Amino acid sequence: EKLSQSTADDVQTLVSVGVVAYLTQLLDSGLFHADPHPGNLIRMPDGKLALLDFGLMTEITNDQKYGIIEAISHLVHRDYNSIGDDFKKLDFIPENVDVTPIIPALTNVFDQALAGGGAKS
Repeated sequence: EKLSQSTADDVQTLVSVGVVAYLTQLLDSGLFHADPHPGNLIRMPDGKLALLDFGLMTEITNDQKYGIIEAISHLVHRDYNSIGDDFKKLDFIPENVDVTPIIPALTNVFDQALAGGGAKS
């Protein structure tokens, strides 16, 4: 069953397993899964987690790995001003773009995400 629709008691544990799996895939193996939405997480009948849909994948460089680690650190510490700069380092935003105007939007989006709730809220 889709993890986002499961009523099993172990859903939160499986979500944690999924996060660790995606981060290991990304930061250890250097493989970026560009579509990790709840519909691609399935709770198997034996209680294990299955990850689906590897159609949108790419390899990342070591520099990109370190950039992602820095961005995650800034996100955890709610240092949204630095996340704008991280996006430049990761080539998400051109270097010459002023990120100041997007900081309020980043703050709003990431504060909501960090508040929790996920797909069921």
